[in-house]
Amino acid sequence: MAVLQQLGLNSTVLIQFLIFVTTLVVLSQIAYGPYAQALEEREHRTKGGEDLAQELLKQSQELRAQFETKARQVNGEIKTIFDTYRDQANKEYGDIISKARIESQKLIDEARRQVGVEIADAAQKLKSEIPAVAQSITQKLVAR
Repeated sequence: MAVLQQLGLNSTVLIQFLIFVTTLVVLSQIAYGPYAQALEEREHRTKGGEDLAQELLKQSQELRAQFETKARQVNGEIKTIFDTYRDQANKEYGDIISKARIESQKLIDEARRQVGVEIADAAQKLKSEIPAVAQSITQKLVAR
């Protein structure tokens, strides 16, 4: 006991120790217990949230890959359809141009034929007019 008194401890040390232990037990049940429980729940939710975030990220990457695959597929189908219609349009364009050329050639041939007929008629009329014109010129020359 002399050693305890030399350290500055007296007979109230045991009472102080009991008060400390009682206070520690009461505080651990009332204050620290719910806090520790809330901390554990928070850690559990955080870890669950991280796992959920990783899973959602993985799902979003898979969906993106599926979207890109489908987009490429749709683009290929669109290109095929576009090429088909372009080929059809080019064929129709060629047909229309061919028909227009044939029609224009027919019109040109008909116009040439009509011009030829009119030239022949004009030449015939001129031939029939030549004697009258020659006589008229001769009379005018003689009259002078």
